[in-house]
Amino acid sequence: MVARIDTISGRRKLTARTEPYWYKLSMGKHIGYRKLADGSGRWITRKIENREKTYAALNCDEHTTFTDAQKMAHQFFDNTNGIISVRYTVQDAIDDYIEHLTIENSVRSARECRQRLAKHSSTSLSKIILANLTSAQVKSFRDKMVKKFDDCYDGDDFETEEIIRKSKDSANRVMNMFKAAMNLAYRNDYVNSDAAWKKVPSFRGVGRSRKVFFTDEQVTSLLMVTDGQFQYLLQVALNTGARYGEIRSIKVADLDVKRKTLHLARGKTGERIVFLSEQTIILLNRLTKLRHPTAFLLVKDDGEQWGEKDHYRRFKEAATESCLPPKSVFYCLRHYYISKALLARVPSQVIAENCGTSVKMIEKHYGKFMDNERCAMLNQVHIASVASVN
Repeated sequence: MVARIDTISGRRKLTARTEPYWYKLSMGKHIGYRKLADGSGRWITRKIENREKTYAALNCDEHTTFTDAQKMAHQFFDNTNGIISVRYTVQDAIDDYIEHLTIENSVRSARECRQRLAKHSSTSLSKIILANLTSAQVKSFRDKMVKKFDDCYDGDDFETEEIIRKSKDSANRVMNMFKAAMNLAYRNDYVNSDAAWKKVPSFRGVGRSRKVFFTDEQVTSLLMVTDGQFQYLLQVALNTGARYGEIRSIKVADLDVKRKTLHLARGKTGERIVFLSEQTIILLNRLTKLRHPTAFLLVKDDGEQWGEKDHYRRFKEAATESCLPPKSVFYCLRHYYISKALLARVPSQVIAENCGTSVKMIEKHYGKFMDNERCAMLNQVHIASVASVN
């Protein structure tokens, strides 16, 4: 079936895709209609000269008739002498990539990409003509996402370096999305070179996970040198595997004792429900007894909510006093919870859902614990086979 863009009924039947449906106006000049996932569309022009293609979006929408779109295209070619690539901006490339993700991947991945790029890309960057984008501008975009030492220094060199490392790791993920959007525009011939972003590398050595895994004895030692509300903070982290930012935002009403669940409204990967053990229910039930539903479940000794960095110094002091490894941080409590769950043979999918991560990340960072369990299970198979022979 031939796709038609010259009639309303024909455009309605088109399948949503990134590549427009083209109609030839004259030698080397075309008008196209890009069908979007939400049913709307955009009129596009294309000029082919010396085997090079240049594109631009017309200033109209899906309600514009084919006849009017043709007139606008002819007028545009005449006014610009065919130089139309200058109209395609960085934001156009991002928008097209988000549409591409919606169709080829999922609405969730498209939404995450849109949110991350919108958060970090400035208006000035978005308006840059893609053909004029430079490596210096891309590098500036990358570097602005990195925390500066003076801005995040809290008296602890190690923790400050950790904040900077995490910001570089996050910048790498955003840059991967940005480059993917620019590469799609390059593949679709909206720009003749990918050098502007290809020359800007990712930060190296910042995505490595910490190799500090606490033993039961170390955790016991840590709890013994702490007390009060800070100890409760550690216990909740050890019993849920939740991140500090998630724990400090928990309200009393988020705990459902009957269902044995905890609702995390501000998770790194979105809100989620955490299923709890009997031991954890007893702990949280004690912390929430006779308290107002809107109150924070965990507070400091003065009754105020835990701040974003209030745990740094106290954890460092406790780690030193309990002789924990030098690189120990609060996040190691999450490592402990996940590794203990794996050793208890809890399915990795259950752990991933409870902790707000993916099975892929579990396998990547906790492979050694999964390897131990694989060997244990294989040993059982071996014993069973020997028993059957005898």
